[in-house]
Amino acid sequence: MTVSLRAFSSLALGGLLLASVLVGCSTNAGSSPAPESTGEPISADTSYAPQAAWLDSTAFVLKTWSDACAPQVGDLVAGNQSLEIVLVKNEDEMCATVQTAHGTYLGLPAGFDSSRPVELTITDVGGTETDLTLPALDGGEIIPADRMSGQIPAAAWFGDQELAVLTWGSSTCMPGSGEVEAVSETEAVVRLHSHTDTICTRDLVPQITFVPAKGIAADAVLTLADHVDAEGEPVVLRVVS
Repeated sequence: MTVSLRAFSSLALGGLLLASVLVGCSTNAGSSPAPESTGEPISADTSYAPQAAWLDSTAFVLKTWSDACAPQVGDLVAGNQSLEIVLVKNEDEMCATVQTAHGTYLGLPAGFDSSRPVELTITDVGGTETDLTLPALDGGEIIPADRMSGQIPAAAWFGDQELAVLTWGSSTCMPGSGEVEAVSETEAVVRLHSHTDTICTRDLVPQITFVPAKGIAADAVLTLADHVDAEGEPVVLRVVS
């Protein structure tokens, strides 16, 4: 049995549930700045194939490449431990034709089990289909029907030289870049930078920023600079190992 949801092109956080499917906006929502691009023309280079990584036991980040405008989720079909994700362009945007990385936050539907592998089929904005597998997680869980995101910052490794950093904030004031600075062999600080003077709307959406992290230990404790939790303490990023 599958469940299909179409017209995902303008998701907001308050409307992210369909049978407990939680899908976040792509990182270039609204009028926020596009992530820094490679400055290279669009190509079929296989190094630009989609990738995915767990953010926690209930959600993951999808990394794709396209022009400077972030893709949107046009359709999502949930099967038995499988998701078909169709990405589409916003035809109303004018986009620079440079190869740019984009991150999309997605939550697992109710009934999925993150302690088991999850099969993904990604169709990018150019119509190319790619199959991926999210591996089973130690400490994974069956997603409850009333699951809602805790809106907690997190990070995921892509290889050993790049982090995808999840934060939550305005859809019109996205981070544009970031950096990681080692402060010891076991600790590092992550700093995100915004490159916009846009007035920030008061909505709250997931934001994904890809940050170079060459030389940072995979198990390093990562503190997110300029962020504090509800108790006023520094935010330590969750990283799924």
